[in-house]
Amino acid sequence: MTIPASSVVRYSRFFSSKQINTVLDYGTGTLRNALYLVRQGFTVYAADLPEQVKALRGHPAVKQLAGLLKVGELKQSRLGVDLVVSTYVFNIIIRKSQRERYLDNVVANLRAGGYLLMEVSCRRDLAVRDLTLEHYFHCDDGSKTYTHHDLDRLLVPYGFERICHYYSSHAVAILYQLAVEASHSAGTGAAAWDSQQQTRPY
Repeated sequence: MTIPASSVVRYSRFFSSKQINTVLDYGTGTLRNALYLVRQGFTVYAADLPEQVKALRGHPAVKQLAGLLKVGELKQSRLGVDLVVSTYVFNIIIRKSQRERYLDNVVANLRAGGYLLMEVSCRRDLAVRDLTLEHYFHCDDGSKTYTHHDLDRLLVPYGFERICHYYSSHAVAILYQLAVEASHSAGTGAAAWDSQQQTRPY
């Protein structure tokens, strides 16, 4: 059985406590997170690139999902889910326009007040060795790794607020919440973030 991402396991009880019912696993890959969340009692949609969706159509567990979508369908889907899960997907999106499209799709399918769990690779030499959440780092520009600061700068303009985060030996996992009146105002948000750099564990 494929093992789900550590952040999905770590926060699954938190999701239940917040009465989260519907989930979009965006960049589902082998369905490892989607099927784990189904077993935990969540209603799960999964989305990926067309070629991956085609490969998954024959997967016997697909019938357990609420839906399996191609990424091109997400703009119009308007699922209104309570949670979007994104694990090790953002690292492989190179172009800025593709990152923006990805985040547009997240917002389009997440209800106001909903959550985004993002886990991404971070440079090993920047990983936090204790979990006091007091350490701040910066990854080199152009790298395929991120810190929580890097992701904050990208996500705040979309109406997201960081709730909490933690570092492991090779990754950072961050839980965001979408503002009730979220709007995508390109070019805004980073300055406001700079004046509010705080980590708040849930």
